[in-house]
Order: sequence, then structure tokens, then C-alpha cells
Amino acid sequence: MMRCIAIPAVLFGIWIAAGSAAALTIEAEQAPVRSAGAPMKDGWNLHSNGEVGGYVLVPADGDYTVTVRAGGTPCRGEWPKMAVAVDRRPAVDVRVGRKDFADYAVQVPLTAGVRLVTVAFLNDAVAGGEDRNLFLDRIAIAPLKGAQELRSATAADYAAEDARREQQALARADAGIEKHRKSDAAVAVVRAGKPVADANVRVELVRHAFLFGCNIYAFDRFKTDAENAAYKQRFADLFNYATLGFYWRAYERERGKPNYALTDTVAAWCRERGIRMKGHPLLWGLEAGVPRWSDGQPPAEVQKARVQEIVRRYAGTIEFWEVVNEPSHCRGVTIDGPYRWAREADPSAHLIVNDYSVFDDGEPNFLRLLEKAKADGVPFDGIGIQAHEPRTMRFPLDRVQEILDHYATLGKAIHITEFSPCSGGQPITGSHVTGTWTEQAQAEYAERFYRVCFGHPAIVGITWWDLCDAHSWLPGGGLLRKDLSPKPAYEVLHRLICETWRTRADGRTDAAGAFPFRGVHGLYRVTVTSGGKTVTREETLEPGQPNRWTVSLEY
Repeated sequence: MMRCIAIPAVLFGIWIAAGSAAALTIEAEQAPVRSAGAPMKDGWNLHSNGEVGGYVLVPADGDYTVTVRAGGTPCRGEWPKMAVAVDRRPAVDVRVGRKDFADYAVQVPLTAGVRLVTVAFLNDAVAGGEDRNLFLDRIAIAPLKGAQELRSATAADYAAEDARREQQALARADAGIEKHRKSDAAVAVVRAGKPVADANVRVELVRHAFLFGCNIYAFDRFKTDAENAAYKQRFADLFNYATLGFYWRAYERERGKPNYALTDTVAAWCRERGIRMKGHPLLWGLEAGVPRWSDGQPPAEVQKARVQEIVRRYAGTIEFWEVVNEPSHCRGVTIDGPYRWAREADPSAHLIVNDYSVFDDGEPNFLRLLEKAKADGVPFDGIGIQAHEPRTMRFPLDRVQEILDHYATLGKAIHITEFSPCSGGQPITGSHVTGTWTEQAQAEYAERFYRVCFGHPAIVGITWWDLCDAHSWLPGGGLLRKDLSPKPAYEVLHRLICETWRTRADGRTDAAGAFPFRGVHGLYRVTVTSGGKTVTREETLEPGQPNRWTVSLEY
């Protein structure tokens, strides 16, 4: 609620202050956005994973003073911590240090336009009879000196602004695809060392350099041969990258008897089709990463033996490894030793550190872990960002780009390791798009998310998590229905990967014997025909290279 100095007037649960110097104040108990908690006397008792705030029309870019009137109670000596967020991006953290309401003022950067300004509770806890609480009275945003006053806005205003930002993000993505995923190339045709004009040339991308992948956990897990064959065909038709499972609990049910037979079979199938492979995970702090025969996480020497045995066994076959899964959330296994062990076992392997919730709040703990690992010389080559937490969130695409830009400053390749928008009817959250996650909503978002990822220069691959609903870890998470028929999302991705982003060009050489073209990076089949002779060969189109391929037509 926004209070007037003179005569208050209510608008959409917010009171507007008269006079250019007055702050815009959002009363917590009447705030337009209250996603968790309960009313209390003169305020709102905010629960964790919730937010309280409102929509604000910001007249100009600048650092605004945001004052939160709050109180709280401690638990085990720790007082509540709150975050002031803009468009659900945490801007600054504030520690509340007393039970009675007090004012906590911070500087928050705001850009012009419709913004959502909220307060979130970061460290809710109950232990030993103590309950950590965060009580909110109001949020006040002071105008910039000499600038227009801030005004309240509505959810509809914010949705329109969010939709506009998404279109801008997609335009940036499409420009990035043209700039970062394509290069100029030319086929030069010669005979006896001399240029051949008017030769027929055909170039076709046969395998992307970019890693379009999926886990392959349902390999041969269907009841009939026909179903298993259909699964493999759908996989090979779309993907050039597969994630193979190494979850310790299931992989080595008896000590000393890992299930190498299955991995060998899957790896051979992938290798025959030119599908590159990643192993996931060798160590994990959760139950799935603890073998049944061990009383808790095995000691370091046993972990080391597992990591090095598996990585050495598949050196030259499995190129990529997520050695430790989700280390910033599951603290049972550190990354320091395991990544050094893996590097020692296969110096050529590409080692990825993988975690979740990054597209929610940027996951600052993960970023700090990576920064420290880099400073400490922990050998890792890639950053793995999961994209399915919170599970119903339709991550705003401009925010996805901002977070990718931030993580890219570490100078490592970025992998989207687990992308799982579902079609199971769950409510869509965190977006201007409302409604439920249907097959169509899944397809529409998949198409846009893939464009944003393919257009970002730091990303080297994106992995969909579970191909078919029959074995999906989340209801409706697959690209195929339980009967293995393709959903709209599969068809959308097939169109992007196999048509829109797959270069095919035909033409004739010019007077200098050259056929120039611009293509998506990857492996090409080049076919040249002239004078009754045809030559076919393969070439790789790479960024930053001359990409001039000479084809000799000798009698």
C-alpha cells in the first residue's frame, strides 16, 4: 500500500504518495504479490520460498533507495536474512537483527520500465523449538532526486513488459546464432592444379559441432523389441550427444561388480552413429550416489579407485564427465580431489561441474564454488547448468541470457545439462505466460529456450532430460509420449536441429573455380561433379578457420 502524505487513495492495493519527493510504499499485508506466508497484526509473516512486493513503473535508470520495514526472530542464534529482488532477481541481501519492526535501507539498481520489486525470505528454519521468522510491514522506494515519481503498475503491465523483453532476447539470440554458430566457407575445385569453373557442388551438414543431446537411460528398457527400436531411432534422428548413467547405487549393486556390460553396449551403439558421450555422475552426495554395500559415502580411497577405473576404461570413448553431481547443494562430496583424479586418469577428458537452480536466482553458492575451484586450480573445463528447478518455472529468457553472461565470465564452456519442461498439466510459474504446462506450452518454450542457448557463444551443448514419458523422472517430461509417438516439442526441435540449423547448399563454381557459402559449424559432406567425374569427401567447418576446401578432380 502506498501512503499519501495528505489524502490517501488506494490503487490496486498500493497507496500513491502525493508530492514528487514522496516514496512509493507497498504495504505488505495488501501487496499485489504475496506468494507465501500469512497475515499478522500490521504486516505479513513471510514464509521461505515466498515473496512479497508489487509492480512499479520506474521513470528512469538509477540506484534507488529501498527501505524495508521488517522484524523477525532468530533460530540457533541466527537472525533472518531477506533479499530485495527486482524482477525476481536478488539485488541485495539484508540481515534483520531485531524482533521489533525497524527500517533497513539499501541501494538497489532499477532500470526504466515496469519492474517487480519484492522481498524474499532466504533462511527460514525451525530447530530445537525455535522458529526463525521474517515479519514485513512495508517496502518504500524513494524517487531519484529531481526525477519523476515512481508509480504503481499492474500485473498486466508487467506481463506486457516481460513479453517485450522476451522478444528482445529472442532477437539477440537469432543474431547470436548468425554470428557465433556460422562461418563463411568455400569449396575450391581444381583439375591438374587449375581452377574448374561451372562444376556442380553440393555441401550438406551431416553432424553438428554443437552438442544436441539427451540422456539415454531408457536404452533397451521397453518391453518389446519394436519399442526399443523405436526409442533408438527417435534418439538417433535428433541427437548427436548422449548422457550415460553411472549412479553408484544402481551401477554397482555388488561391490566389485559394476555394470560395464550395459555401458559397453550403449557406448558401442553411440559410437557407430557418431554420437558423442558424457558420463554422469561418478560421485554424488545423495542416496543414488551411495552404493548399497557401503555404510554412508565410501572413503576417499574408494571414491578415487572408482573414478579412475571408470574414466580410464572409457578414455577415448566417453569424452565428457560430470565427476561430482550438484556439489553446491549436496555437500557430501567435494570436487577438489575427484576432478584431479579424473584429470590424471584421462588428461584429454572434458570435465564438467554441474548444479541446479541457476536460472532461478543465479545460485550464488554455485558461482562461489566455481570461482574458488578455479582459483585453487581444480581442473575443470565446463560449467553444467541444470534447467528444471523450480520445476514449473518458465525461466524468463532475458534473465537466462543475463545469467549465462555472468557465468561466462569464468571463461569456461557452459553446458545446459538437464532441461525438462513438462507437459503434465502443472501450473506455469515465474513468467508472463500463464496457464498450465501442456504439450503445446512445452513445445513453444522448448523452441525459444533452444534458440537462446544456441545463440549464446559460451554454450557448447544442451541436454534434454528423458526422451520418453514412459521413463521420465517428471510427469510429462519427455519429448515422446508413453507410446513413443512424438510430441509437438520433439517435432519443433527436429525442425530446428535438422532443418533450420542444418546447412544444405547447391550451386556451381565461379570462374575462379570456387563455390562460396555460409554454414553452421560441424562436419560436412561435400560432393563435386564435373566432366562425368564425381568426388565426395568430408570436411569440418570450424569458427576462426579459413574453411577453404580444395577438391581435386583428376582423370
